[in-house]
Amino acid sequence: MQNLYSVLIGLMVAGSAFAKDAAVTVTLDPDCIRNIGGVTQFSRKQFITIHETFGSIDFADEDVRYLEEDLEVEYGRDGGLIPWFAQNAEADPDNPDTFNEADVVAFAAELRANTSDFRLVPENTAETVLCMHPEWMHGTPTNDFRPWGPRSYQTTAEFIETTLKAMWPDGEGMPKYLEVLNEPFIHRKRNGHHIDDLSEQHNVVAEHLHQTVPDLMVGGYCAAWVDVEGGDFNHWNSQQKRFMDIAGHNMDFWSYHIYDGVNVKGTPSSRVGSNSEAVMDIVDSYSFIKFGKAKPILISEFGGIPRGNMNVVPYDSARSAHMIRSTMGQLITFMDHPDRLLKVVPYFLGKATWTYDLVDDYEPGNANPFLLWRRQADGFFVKTDLVKYYEFWKGLNGEWRRAVSSNPDIRVQLLADGNVLNVVLMNIDTKAQIVKLDGLAEMEPRTVVMRTLRTDGEGPVLANKFVDRIPDELSLALGETVMLRIFLKEPIAPSEEVKETRHYATEYLKPIHAGQPVRYVIEGVPTGRGSAVLRVSVGRKREKSVMPESVRFNGHSLEIPDNWAGDQGKRGNFFGVTEFQIPMDFVKSVNEIDLVYPDDGGRAACAVLQVNRFSEK
Repeated sequence: MQNLYSVLIGLMVAGSAFAKDAAVTVTLDPDCIRNIGGVTQFSRKQFITIHETFGSIDFADEDVRYLEEDLEVEYGRDGGLIPWFAQNAEADPDNPDTFNEADVVAFAAELRANTSDFRLVPENTAETVLCMHPEWMHGTPTNDFRPWGPRSYQTTAEFIETTLKAMWPDGEGMPKYLEVLNEPFIHRKRNGHHIDDLSEQHNVVAEHLHQTVPDLMVGGYCAAWVDVEGGDFNHWNSQQKRFMDIAGHNMDFWSYHIYDGVNVKGTPSSRVGSNSEAVMDIVDSYSFIKFGKAKPILISEFGGIPRGNMNVVPYDSARSAHMIRSTMGQLITFMDHPDRLLKVVPYFLGKATWTYDLVDDYEPGNANPFLLWRRQADGFFVKTDLVKYYEFWKGLNGEWRRAVSSNPDIRVQLLADGNVLNVVLMNIDTKAQIVKLDGLAEMEPRTVVMRTLRTDGEGPVLANKFVDRIPDELSLALGETVMLRIFLKEPIAPSEEVKETRHYATEYLKPIHAGQPVRYVIEGVPTGRGSAVLRVSVGRKREKSVMPESVRFNGHSLEIPDNWAGDQGKRGNFFGVTEFQIPMDFVKSVNEIDLVYPDDGGRAACAVLQVNRFSEK
């Protein structure tokens, strides 16, 4: 939780219902289906994933069964399959500037023959996100990764097509998603590449594959470093926007990576909560402005990057606890957007024996911090504490039901799964919180199980226990996540539904001048019975006021909160979503918003209106 930097604004909002010392109340409404942009069912394939795949050659079959069957983990992302095929393809004897297709077909047959059938279940392999590394697969005349390059964008596109069709000749089980390149802009200078050229490769690959593999979704640019507000949004303009302007018309989705800590470069940061929400909202907003729709987003890496990054280091349980806390905080926030996010993949690896080769002076017993299994000095593998992340989410399924928190630092999700009601809460604040639960007092459960995961000590602590009743109140430690599994005598039949829809302003990236209104207009908004939330993403220096001194919505003054989700740590700028509650009576088809800030600098980057309309079932 962050407090305002301006004493003036603090005085103005002292009476706010969101004041930081107010008791936190979570209101649970299991009778009401939560329809999020048309999505009502939780999907583990979307949210409970790992940065591994069916092709991970360092997994024994029992390792795969443990992930798939015991932990119920779904496949995530594969950056090695396409380059692996390339390494096994020689140049075409008749054309040295392209590959020998027969080699690709032969390697596919060999790979399938040597892979256990249960690893190749089509409904699982189809969920894999494929990507390629630019240092290998960016088609340039000087590319010498293989004797045939690839030395052109078209050759790269044709190689991807050939690989997919050779591996999945009837299309069944073929991966649904392709990121053309992995983090291409961050390493472009080292690789001698340029943003415009890298973006143009996305165009050529997408155009070719949309014709030849029409069911494949192609996206990018797989940003490594989403400090979009850097340099008064110059980072945004020169990278994400630049990519969208060049290749966006051919993209089926946008993709990026988002981490607490530092991913390659940038300032140490916490992105949990308001920041990760703002990154999504600005991408959505420009997508809507440029293309008439907010194309979906695929977050192909997220979590927490510890000091040392990808180095091979001594094991540290406390470090694992911090990594889990970051990953949990981002995930429970992502769960509010199943309509916007195709898939989210935490950067957790399995055994990943390739990581031991990243250092020249490897010391036996040390390991990469992102592993679920680490190799000990004696050569045997043992599980790491990161496994507890997946153990916590084991068994979670169901239909979204309505749940509301009075404090954005207490995140909540409610899922009805047959006769089991799952209540998930997480404290993303920087201090412990007491949370009152409202809405379940009349229930008479058969059994209640409380699962907790704490990350504020010397290591992550996962616990399960039976409790004799549904608690009225919970104490959540810093970074703690709790799941109440309430077993009922029969399923809860819903009596109503709330439909959540998002609506975007017609402009974005407006500069802030002290005392002068920043106006946004949001059109085509449905009305009815319910509520609404205005989401304003603001990017400013840390010494500036995060909240405006006034917000007028269709001429009505809105209450100004003094809190937002999460703590952005040591970032030099604040970039995050600030939310304002709106009575539904204020909402019209066309809505005018005026924001007034007390000081100069920064930008009100975008405005999004979430409308929650209720209807009887």
